[in-house]
Amino acid sequence: MKKILALLVTCILMLMADNNTTNDYVPLDISGVTFETMASFPSTEKITVPTFTPLKPLKQKRKESDEAFLVRVKMATAKRQAETFPIQQKYRSAVLRRNNVANSSKKEFDVLVHDYNVKLGKFRKFIDYDAKVHGGKAVSHTYPQLKNVSLTFDDSQQDPNLNDPYLPLITAYANKKYSRKNDELIKLTKRTKKAYSDYKSWLFVISIEEYKNADRVLFASRTSKAMINAFQKKLGIPKRHVIVVSNKEATGANINKQLEKMIKRIQPDDSVYFYFVGHAMSGPSGKNYLLAYDGSVDMMNRDGLVGMERIFNAFQRSKAARTFAFIDASFKGVSDGIPLRKGETSSSPVKKTKYHKRLNIINAANRDQMANAYFAKGYRLFSYFLIKGALADKEQDAGEMFDNLQKEIMKISKGYGPDFEQEPEFFGYRNLAMQK
Repeated sequence: MKKILALLVTCILMLMADNNTTNDYVPLDISGVTFETMASFPSTEKITVPTFTPLKPLKQKRKESDEAFLVRVKMATAKRQAETFPIQQKYRSAVLRRNNVANSSKKEFDVLVHDYNVKLGKFRKFIDYDAKVHGGKAVSHTYPQLKNVSLTFDDSQQDPNLNDPYLPLITAYANKKYSRKNDELIKLTKRTKKAYSDYKSWLFVISIEEYKNADRVLFASRTSKAMINAFQKKLGIPKRHVIVVSNKEATGANINKQLEKMIKRIQPDDSVYFYFVGHAMSGPSGKNYLLAYDGSVDMMNRDGLVGMERIFNAFQRSKAARTFAFIDASFKGVSDGIPLRKGETSSSPVKKTKYHKRLNIINAANRDQMANAYFAKGYRLFSYFLIKGALADKEQDAGEMFDNLQKEIMKISKGYGPDFEQEPEFFGYRNLAMQK
């Protein structure tokens, strides 16, 4: 009897020991265990877009001069750019890594997901085996980081450009009011004698101030309106020969469509004036592009880029006797000190503009410079003096007009500082008159 009681006590003690073992089991801490794929699994999930801290627009003080206000705004802009650059750089890097995965094939992606889940499965078995050896229950399901991934493949590209909507330069001047009463271009246009309608002349205007994926181009809309009014009055271009595509209408597809429609209407001995104000850029190969409303500086959407060679070739295919092209943009991709590409310190190389037969080309700046606004007047700097030159009382050829505007633009831009110098370029026939 005593032996039976002793055996029973022993069994009870063993059961109690088992229960204590189960209750006292502490699951493994895997916080220090890493797999290469666990830390950086290649996902095509879109990167979360950071938000910037809002800034109130700077306003000109009552007795503050235009020059002093511009200096204050530029200093605030430089400070803001220094603060946001690391954020833009980090975002660009993350998006480019994500886009690189999106460029792979779905088959390759699915293999990566499968291999990743197999490794997780093996690790879960190890965790549960350890629990079993120590008298515990399966615990791998309680580790969030050990759950299988079920990612879908997204091959769409994400734009790595992160624009700051609160840049002081843009917010300070975007809604700044300028007096029409003291506007020299309005006065000049009113004083100019209206020319007879010339049905052998055409004007094609692309004006983009507000972009879908890029910074605002200050005064672009106001400038293009002044340009259209001046050219119509001075050169006698009839209204039905003026084609304007602006802002949301100025998509890459619509620009090309409207340009081709005009090209087909041009007759022998016609004169064509092409004008663009907005953003421009160069691609990795150095080719020059106009950035359409829906374009991406990282070339995510090639339909949103309008190649300059394509435009020039279209005019050479036309029946026009001569064409003038005025490009108020920087092919370096910098306007008013604000680069198009965010989070980068270098820009793509820019090819030099070529000469084209029957085509005069005037660029707002050379290939290593930016395009500036004329802040004191509320217009784009290049276009302001282009319009003044076109409205001049004295008849002048293209070369004379260019020399005058180049001199004025270089003088004003130097006053902005050494990094803001702007020197227009001329390619074509200097002795060709603006008007027949």
